[in-house]
Amino acid sequence: MKRLLISLLLASLAAAEACSAAESEPNDVGSKLTFSLSETRQSWAVAEKNEKGETIVYADPGPVKPMYVAELILRRDYPRSITQRGVLAEIEKSPLAKKLSAAQRQFMKGEYAVRVEEESRRLPKYYPTWLYAVSEADAKLMAQACIDGLGRLADEGILEYRRRLAEQREKLDQAQRDLPKREAELKACEQEYNAAKQARHEFESDDEAAKSSMQTITEMDKALDTLQIELAGIRQKLKTVEQYRKGTKGGQDLSSELYLKLDEMFVEQMIELSGLEARREVAELIRAKEQRFLGLASERSELQRDVRDLKESVDRCKSWIADVQEQLKNPPAYLLAPKVYRNNVTIYRIKGAYTPEELERFKRVGEQMMRGEEEMMKEYQHQMETEMGAEPNQ
Repeated sequence: MKRLLISLLLASLAAAEACSAAESEPNDVGSKLTFSLSETRQSWAVAEKNEKGETIVYADPGPVKPMYVAELILRRDYPRSITQRGVLAEIEKSPLAKKLSAAQRQFMKGEYAVRVEEESRRLPKYYPTWLYAVSEADAKLMAQACIDGLGRLADEGILEYRRRLAEQREKLDQAQRDLPKREAELKACEQEYNAAKQARHEFESDDEAAKSSMQTITEMDKALDTLQIELAGIRQKLKTVEQYRKGTKGGQDLSSELYLKLDEMFVEQMIELSGLEARREVAELIRAKEQRFLGLASERSELQRDVRDLKESVDRCKSWIADVQEQLKNPPAYLLAPKVYRNNVTIYRIKGAYTPEELERFKRVGEQMMRGEEEMMKEYQHQMETEMGAEPNQ
């Protein structure tokens, strides 16, 4: 009987605490959320996934027990609020987190202040996030900081899209300015290329002409190497003949017959030298023309690639800009502030968690009840003794 009375008393006192707390809400700190205080108490639990992907729930995981929990029911299509660490990180980034009590900030270091029920199917398109706190005010601030932090993520996403939109517009303008220049350069290059191809490879395809040109260059290189060797031999012969004619080689005077023979040899070698030099000039000219043709082919190919890339860049930028403008006009969920179910946050007390003041009050009330019961028992006993003492006289 005593235990029953005490339990009823504790329950009534807890309900009274809840009602009085609901009536005296602190000043709003800028959030549009509304808060309601439930008389139902919730357990303190944290869920984690193991290596197999199974969800493991831990009850009362930390040494410091929170007093309150805020139930924040968010839409499932908001992708950045489904992890406990992610939610906690956004809460800590919010300026509202600076208003949390020192005890709450210390409690959050234990990483047990958030539980996300991403697998919950209690409401269609929504799932609950539980934010544990050491006080009711901290619970409300946790909810406000959570929405503020997640909302800032959306704002940052919008800003990033606008920044990239400006970059893409600048890139589009640059591509549209460069494209006509490259097209004009390509047209001029193609005219030169076609003229060179017609002069040397008129009846060949572009690929055949390139291969033929490279083969000709290789042949001219070999011919020039051979001519260079022959020219070196003739120049040495001429040098030797000249030495004999001047008498600097042989050490004796030359006969008129030998002198005439040397003159003839000199003239023959000079004629041969002239022919070889002419052949060398022609070989160098042919090689230069083929090198010019290959240079024009390479330049033409590069300009074609530039023009193609610029056209693709223009199309790609236009398409990307149109898509982003549409997303900014009708933002998807990840670019919007998170939506809270009915824009309301429910605050619950934690099972088995009482403030020192509550425990002291409960103790005093219990003692008063026990004293009251003792007095009642004494009065009852006195009455019984009185009645029993009066019986013989009747």
